[in-house]
Amino acid sequence: MQIMGADFVLFHVSDLQRAITFYRDFLGLSLEFYKDEWQWAEFDAGNVTLTLSGGWPSGGGGVIALAVPDLEAASREVQEKGIPVRRPLHELATCWHLEILDPDGNTVILHKRKNGTYGQDGEYVD
Repeated sequence: MQIMGADFVLFHVSDLQRAITFYRDFLGLSLEFYKDEWQWAEFDAGNVTLTLSGGWPSGGGGVIALAVPDLEAASREVQEKGIPVRRPLHELATCWHLEILDPDGNTVILHKRKNGTYGQDGEYVD
């Protein structure tokens, strides 16, 4: 078997419209495809598609890391808008990140690598 790449990441959400509002209006992702009768929405998240499938019991469990150019500004915006924080802004060996929760409890990591790269262009540094 040969894997060519990841096509999409899927989150199950209880209320698709509420989740669309979070990902489109708060995070600013572009809604690329929506089908109400399927309870399905797809967002352009740069190098991967973030897909939401509605009508599931809430509880979260999914995790996606989204690169941002200014993590301190993102942290202020999270605080101003009252978005739940799972883990506050902190520094790791290779990056800084902030873990927030979507309306269903899925974790969204707002992330900035120290070397300025994002996606598959980045290198892991010990």
